[in-house]
Amino acid sequence: MIKIVNKILGIISIPFALIFVVIVRLISPIIIIRWCAIISTRLGHFAENTNIYLSEKQLGKHYIKGKIIFDIFYFYPKICNYQLAKMFKRKILVLPYFFMNNVNYINEFIINKVFKSNLHDIGYYRNEEDLKRIENTNINSLVDGIKKNLLFPPLSPNDSLNAQEQAKINIFFTQREINNGNSILKNFGIDTKKKIVGIILRDNDYLKENYPKIDWSYHKIRHSDFSYYSECAEKLASLGYQVVVFGERQKKFKNKNIINYTNSSIRSDFMDIYLSSKLNFAISSANGLDAIPIIFKIPLIEVSVAPIILIRPYTSKIKILFKTYYSKTLKRKLNMEEIFKFKLHDLQGKDLSDEIEFIHPSSKEITSAALEFHDELSNNFEISEEEKILQNNFKTKYKKLVETSSEDRNLNNFTASIGKLFLKNNSYLVN
Repeated sequence: MIKIVNKILGIISIPFALIFVVIVRLISPIIIIRWCAIISTRLGHFAENTNIYLSEKQLGKHYIKGKIIFDIFYFYPKICNYQLAKMFKRKILVLPYFFMNNVNYINEFIINKVFKSNLHDIGYYRNEEDLKRIENTNINSLVDGIKKNLLFPPLSPNDSLNAQEQAKINIFFTQREINNGNSILKNFGIDTKKKIVGIILRDNDYLKENYPKIDWSYHKIRHSDFSYYSECAEKLASLGYQVVVFGERQKKFKNKNIINYTNSSIRSDFMDIYLSSKLNFAISSANGLDAIPIIFKIPLIEVSVAPIILIRPYTSKIKILFKTYYSKTLKRKLNMEEIFKFKLHDLQGKDLSDEIEFIHPSSKEITSAALEFHDELSNNFEISEEEKILQNNFKTKYKKLVETSSEDRNLNNFTASIGKLFLKNNSYLVN
């Protein structure tokens, strides 16, 4: 029914969309109106891509001297989290999909037929320097520019300017939402005055259930299960943490301080966001929900990242443990130079040969990384000179290999850290 209504409204809005585009083009010498679809169907992209834009905007990275920039957004018909959508609407202008989709199609037609550049896609430029790159190019060159990292794709998931590290938190809860969230947690038995850590597991069934016609098998290498995290959960619980597990649908825990949120009575779009914002730190198996701690500047351990190009290097509040590459032919793990040399750094799914097996970080490595954050929060964290050198060597080598091997990846600063025990156990990566 909703699809039919949207189609009808879309047809009705076509002439209004045409008038809108004409006006936008006429006023563009003075006022540039930009627009972009937000990927509202996938929580990770929905949250972090939008937050990167808000952070860049907050830091003044989107401007053109002498011109006014006005940005408009629209969500796809399917919204993965309505609470997050509500919170973003407090910060940005969001117009209906049926109208803006027509605007986008009409504008693209005009670009191809009349104009040689597109100033109206959010992300194609951030300032005057970026604008100069695209003023005199045609639409095909724009695409080539994006591939060569000369331009910025709309709402990029790559925080190349480290904007989230520098900016203040962009979204907020109303007082009513705070009161409601605290009341729900109290009644459920979670005390927000005590330390809370979240273990956020990838829900392997989510995409299958919501998009059954799409083959999501390429995500298989990112899968992880609770068995890798049980030792860590028990250790943190013994230290006084309330350990909340996200993404585990079936398992029940004997330890009263280890709580299964996913199959609980309080699970909702609102609590997904609110509870995630109350964590002292989070441990994630590289999934969409881990973007919520990031946008609330909560320390995060990324555990089962794969392929290696997907690690988040851009904030000091992130600690990384990724899956390593094992060659069945060579009968050993591959170092970073080999991973990039054989162009395995961004391959997954069908593009990845059976020759490669991914090795998950061990339970001890995960627990060690969690204790690092525990020590940091307790002001007891120490790092030796040897560990500092190993960290710097890894970051230097990774940054160099990314810059020379990935045209669509812009990596300025590597402020995240690698788990100490994980890096020590895998020091071959930088040798």
